[in-house]
Amino acid sequence: MPVYTRIELSLPVGADETTPFIAGIFRRHLVERCGTDLTAVTTGSTLAVTLSLEPGIGEEGFRIEDIPGGLRIAGNDYLGLLAGIGKLLHNARLDEGSFTPGPWRGVSVPSCALRGIYFALHNNWYVMAPHEEVYRYMEDLGLWGINTIAFHLPQHENATTPDAIARRKENHALLGAAKRAGLKVALLKEPNIGFCTAPESLLAPEFPDTSPPRRGYAGTRICPSIPEGFQYLSCMLDDYLAGYEDIGVDYVVAFPYDSGGCGCDQCWPWGARGYVTIAKEFARLTRARYPDAQFVLGAWCFDVLETPDGEFEGLDQALREDDGWADYLMADSHYDFPAWPLEHGAPGGLPMINFAEISMWGRFPWGGYGANPLPERYQRLWNQSKHLMSGGLPYSEGNFEDINKVLFARFFWDKETPAWQTVREYIAYEFSPEVMEGVAEAIALLESNYPRSEWTLERAERAWTLLQEADARLPERARRNWRWRILYLRALIDMELLTHDNAVSDRCDAAYEELLDLLHLQNGWRCVAPESRAYMARHEAKMRGEAPTLPPGADQGMVSDTPYAEEEALPPGAHAGTLAGE
Repeated sequence: MPVYTRIELSLPVGADETTPFIAGIFRRHLVERCGTDLTAVTTGSTLAVTLSLEPGIGEEGFRIEDIPGGLRIAGNDYLGLLAGIGKLLHNARLDEGSFTPGPWRGVSVPSCALRGIYFALHNNWYVMAPHEEVYRYMEDLGLWGINTIAFHLPQHENATTPDAIARRKENHALLGAAKRAGLKVALLKEPNIGFCTAPESLLAPEFPDTSPPRRGYAGTRICPSIPEGFQYLSCMLDDYLAGYEDIGVDYVVAFPYDSGGCGCDQCWPWGARGYVTIAKEFARLTRARYPDAQFVLGAWCFDVLETPDGEFEGLDQALREDDGWADYLMADSHYDFPAWPLEHGAPGGLPMINFAEISMWGRFPWGGYGANPLPERYQRLWNQSKHLMSGGLPYSEGNFEDINKVLFARFFWDKETPAWQTVREYIAYEFSPEVMEGVAEAIALLESNYPRSEWTLERAERAWTLLQEADARLPERARRNWRWRILYLRALIDMELLTHDNAVSDRCDAAYEELLDLLHLQNGWRCVAPESRAYMARHEAKMRGEAPTLPPGADQGMVSDTPYAEEEALPPGAHAGTLAGE
């Protein structure tokens, strides 16, 4: 393919503000990977790239075709155009000052309609990083075919206080940043979690759970079968939805557990009775404020006890008796996809999406060791359920699992895309085509070594050697990039821990400190922060009282003996039960 040093970018006549913004994302990637904006260069070998919107290609699909003097990227809509630019970029070679388009031409339309990522806002990278950095990251995911970003937004009891007004303004900006790139937004909420000031008379009784608990972890649970409790929750949920009408909300997701649930006689089993009652109200409130929004009924961790509670079967019956209020069913669990839908199909015959765990499996603290690429694991889990899937909202605690997000983005676009094909495409684009095979081998070794009960020095040494060799061959812009550094540091940390009997050596400590800086976690949440000496000293300074039980499933050998602070208990939505290896 010819090499170009100048790109002449043409936009549709009369394009609104979204199309130029998407074109700006294209320019940003040229600057980041070529060292210059080739669309601003005035001389050189020129490639004409024309962007257009052409409805009829297929919803959110795109076409890339040769035209005289260049290429045309046509999107069916904004999301198709964004994904089409991503395909051109990811298939190309971007070197210092030059661009070589790849050979791919044709039409591509996604297999799954809801291709999202859930950003957990828990004093992790999403919260601690500069806002613009997070906004750019959402745009990058759009280039891989993600079309929806989901959030569990902070909510204040009194919406008129200065803190509440400021928080809602930040929430508004976050949703607006996704929308300006053409992305969709989803709001997630456990519909029976109230504020700590809720009257005691409204509180939900406890319910059967696993040991240690995985479904009733935290939060003030309110019983929706008590009329006053139902009204309390209805007002709270409506306030949660309010304030984004000018932006628009595309999906609202009801989430059942961690920390929802009620064990009273009228509500239990929760997923088939009390949850359905309050979720219907949540759906009604959603459509009153956002008539075009689709309602997603979460079924995470249904029937996880050894003897099932009958939640899936009861929900299936409830949905068939009263249908039309939910548009999707979102199911998943800690280790394997739930058995009931695999055997019987989605409850109520609804389209089904997953809630894949891409952050918290295998090690604690999550993200504390750098990148956690797990292609073999996610290929296995996807193979279990892909025949049922209309997409998903994988659960993310930060950017350390960037490769895992891209794996699911490609699964959602084309259900038959092999995980290792995606890994190689990612390596070639984010790092360099020259290091593709060596880095792919290193990623396989790092995955094998991720559960520390199974790691070996031989694999760690080989992975470290491969990444050092790749580091020496990378262009400087790739070597400095955070995506490379978190992978490189992961191999270094594994080596240091294995060769120092799990003690934090000076070299390991320096790696932890670099990760803290890269991930903006110097004062971040304990559950995601690398355990550098200085970080742990800061953490210990704010400790109070006895250490609570470690998060369910956490690899005990990887967790500091230092107790947690009360204020650092897992918040609602942090699914602690997904930590352990299989």
